[in-house]
Amino acid sequence: MPNLSPRERRIIGTLIEKSLTTPQGYPLSLNSLATGCNQKSARDPETNYGEDEVSQTLQGLKRRSLAAEFFGAGSRVPKYEEALTAVLNLSKPQAAVLAELLLRGAQTEGELRQRASRMAEIPDLGSLHAVLTELSSRPEPLVARMSDPGRSRGVMWAHCFYPADEAPTVAPPSLRAPAATETTAPGLLERVTALEARVAELEHRLGAG
Repeated sequence: MPNLSPRERRIIGTLIEKSLTTPQGYPLSLNSLATGCNQKSARDPETNYGEDEVSQTLQGLKRRSLAAEFFGAGSRVPKYEEALTAVLNLSKPQAAVLAELLLRGAQTEGELRQRASRMAEIPDLGSLHAVLTELSSRPEPLVARMSDPGRSRGVMWAHCFYPADEAPTVAPPSLRAPAATETTAPGLLERVTALEARVAELEHRLGAG
């Protein structure tokens, strides 16, 4: 599985996104691709890549068979499309989730479901969990859970295309809960029980009076 630089991740993520959201305008010209990479929405961090930078990165992706260039009939302007989803045989929901992670980095399950739903049908968290399971259970996982295995809310996921020196680390397991109260405060349970008995007795006396 290829490692991708930040610029490669942004270019491939943008190409996947546009193929799913605006298929009528896809593949993209160099100008459209640069504009898509640098748009202010649905991107983190924001970038300001020039067309020369995008073109140079595309040449590297082409050599690795992760992008393709071609000319339409009667056109001298090249167009570009990504090849990663075909190489990895991804469904639309899988491609949408991966594109979001490439465009914004690690995200919670709630963020992923909401954001990826603009590109493919992911109606609920159960559907997202199925997609994440498919992507993470491959022989070479494409995504990885970043949160403590015991956590159920705000679970973070990231893609697995980071170079080794950029890869986010998995959160360590949460500290275990303190030992039982009676262990940390010997005799507390007995004292509470005695107080409850005294309160009950007083209430009985007041009621009788």
